[in-house]
Amino acid sequence: MTKKFIKYNNQYSKQVADFINESMYMFINRPYKDREDVLDINNYYIKNNGIFYIALDNNKIIGTIALENKGNIGILKRFYVDKNYQKLGIGNRLYEMIETYIKEKTKIKKVILTCNEILTDAHKFYLKRGYKQVAHLELELEHLDNDYFFIKSILR
Repeated sequence: MTKKFIKYNNQYSKQVADFINESMYMFINRPYKDREDVLDINNYYIKNNGIFYIALDNNKIIGTIALENKGNIGILKRFYVDKNYQKLGIGNRLYEMIETYIKEKTKIKKVILTCNEILTDAHKFYLKRGYKQVAHLELELEHLDNDYFFIKSILR
């Protein structure tokens, strides 16, 4: 296993879209479809001082994480780790990279996210990292009725 973690680049565009579709279907039974943010990662995330990281194992995508930057609020998105690579520290590493980016390269004061109710391991992951579950978010985000909301203040 040769794992590496990189910033998104266009050579992985199709593979990222496929990985996210597969992950969303597998973990939360969401349909396969073109997702606007994933079709144009550079304009959706990077151009607006957000970031998108990829975890690779011999050039195969095994994890993704993204940050949408809304000024002083960041939205954590597209955080998936291939089920065969979970519990190996991939998610921890991806998350550490995002948090470092937030603290060093942005003015973000809070990070928010939605997470489906069935992803109980993910809920524990976020709570362990200082997120609080809340009844609603300050920003309107696309979500399902059975999604939970989480928020974390960024200390600098």
